[in-house]
Amino acid sequence: MALNVVRAGVALVIMCGATAIAGDRIMCGAPAIAGVPHDVRDVPLIDQRGAAFTLRALARPTAVIFVASRCTDACPIAEALFARLDAKLRRAHVDARLLTVTLEPDYDRPFVMARKARTFNADPARWRWASGDPAAVRRVLDAFNVPRLDGKFHGTFAYVLDARALPARLVLLSTAADDELLNDLRAAAARRTH
Repeated sequence: MALNVVRAGVALVIMCGATAIAGDRIMCGAPAIAGVPHDVRDVPLIDQRGAAFTLRALARPTAVIFVASRCTDACPIAEALFARLDAKLRRAHVDARLLTVTLEPDYDRPFVMARKARTFNADPARWRWASGDPAAVRRVLDAFNVPRLDGKFHGTFAYVLDARALPARLVLLSTAADDELLNDLRAAAARRTH
């Protein structure tokens, strides 16, 4: 399976376990989320309302980020980027979803993620903040190859999934990532309606 890469460079080769590089595309070994051999589309997560869901059940193109509620470094930047993206998706009437998953499932229980979601006025119909059983969340983190720094998980990418929750694109989080993600989600939503 090929996974489109945006400004990811060598970091993705390590994260993806890539077997070949061709231009701006990295060919990953097994088909699954973010090019790793673990399909977690049916792993249950819990959203800010306390409702169980799976990636597959979102049934819309989805952008995914991973954050920790106690992080004061990159996570607030990623959260703000998703808040801007949420507003842009609404204005553009794009039928897509946003998903923010905890990096610290032992601390960020569903009520903690609910509190974070409220700070962004996240409508759970469009933007879910997820936690859940720590083992299940760690399976998702591992499947997305979220890197560990100093023994902790840390995300620097946004993942675009198609409506079947299959990987479509990996986007390096940057100041322009909201526009890139908007374009990716708009294109995926258009493919879904055809």
